[in-house]
Amino acid sequence: MPGAQQNLGGTGFSAGYPYVYPFVSNPLAALIGADGTGFVTASSLLQAVAMRRGQPQGPTNDHEVEEFIYDALDLLPGAADVEVRCENANVTLTGTVPHKRAKHDVGEIVWAISGVQDIQNNLSIASRRRGRLSGREADAPVTPSVPVRKQG
Repeated sequence: MPGAQQNLGGTGFSAGYPYVYPFVSNPLAALIGADGTGFVTASSLLQAVAMRRGQPQGPTNDHEVEEFIYDALDLLPGAADVEVRCENANVTLTGTVPHKRAKHDVGEIVWAISGVQDIQNNLSIASRRRGRLSGREADAPVTPSVPVRKQG
């Protein structure tokens, strides 16, 4: 059906189809805009930002594009460490996001802004690896590794 939105059962934004975001669910949809299905899409998020900024036509220069993107990313959990630079309508994204899905979604949001010509998505994905200690090792007190000398 032309114009129909599909829920593909994943997470995030992809190819213009709304996916359910585990952290952008229906309660937030009322705050930042949602399509007819109640899902938050890149375009509905940007429409809400444009109205909040008083720029219904969107940004008109590089500085406004940067500020517009920052305002949109403020509504996206996990995007607090993203840096944005826009020069001649070319956007460069740097910084760290918690997972691959967030990196993709930040790029999708930026592509949905009219006037953006190109995106260089240099976002890094934060390492989720942590020390894997067994239960006893995790509970054991930390002892210094310097040998104790007996005096005697």
